[in-house]
Amino acid sequence: MLPEHLLSDLRYMEIYTGRRFPNLRAGSYRSRMRGPGFDFDEHRSYRPGDDVRRIDWNVTARMNAPFVRETHAERELNVMIAVDVSRSMMLSTGPYSKKEIQMLLTGCLVFSSLSDQINTGFLSFSDQVHSYFPPRRNRVQAWRFLEQLWAMQAPTGQTQLLSAIRHLDTHFRQEGVVFLISDFLSAENLADSRELKVLAAKHDIIAVVVEDPLEQQLPESNANVRFKDLETGKLMRIGLGRQQRMDYAEAMRVRREKLVEAFYRVPMDYVFVRSDQRPVESLLNLFAVRRRM
Repeated sequence: MLPEHLLSDLRYMEIYTGRRFPNLRAGSYRSRMRGPGFDFDEHRSYRPGDDVRRIDWNVTARMNAPFVRETHAERELNVMIAVDVSRSMMLSTGPYSKKEIQMLLTGCLVFSSLSDQINTGFLSFSDQVHSYFPPRRNRVQAWRFLEQLWAMQAPTGQTQLLSAIRHLDTHFRQEGVVFLISDFLSAENLADSRELKVLAAKHDIIAVVVEDPLEQQLPESNANVRFKDLETGKLMRIGLGRQQRMDYAEAMRVRREKLVEAFYRVPMDYVFVRSDQRPVESLLNLFAVRRRM
């Protein structure tokens, strides 16, 4: 059962996203198949049997030979939302836990998709895939997944993004948009992952990276404190002196740069969302950038 404060926020977003969120079809999404449509692909020489209505007469006049206009096929858009349910998502040092921000992000995306009449599917994963809902245009399925997502007990084991990526490559065959919602705290080498590059060749992938303020900067103190790794259960003692805080902040900066570099190499879009901020504006900024592409 969803808690009252979260249920209230999600119901508000169901109304809000339908009014404010841009159409998910806008941006870099276009079918890789050629056929009847409006998005231009390229010109090619006329071949016997081509529809004469597709001849571009301006280019034909300039080239002194008939050329036809190729377009990307208009196809039904499918969206898949893959959500990390590992124990690291339970971290909470701000107004919201990473899990709550994750719930709100999922709500934003699914309600925006439903308002656009887009087929939407869901997947939950940690070190393995826990549930998979094929894309459908179904409000009841969306709320069922949100309730299941909140009720799910965080499993043991470290985050394995590649397990979700392999599952999507096998089961999500319709061309579409894939949102990967996770903190991306994984030892996997995503930049050189063949599985991720194969999936990105088939779909438009967007990484939604959820961050907690404590993951970027340690609190000021001269004490030594014990931290527990939520995924492995390992205990460690960490000093909070000035030099330790500087070293930690630098390590986190380098980690973030490597993650961004991996996204560029795949390639895939990305957005960072902090758990001490409302997630809606971050997604709106992402969609605004995609609309200008």
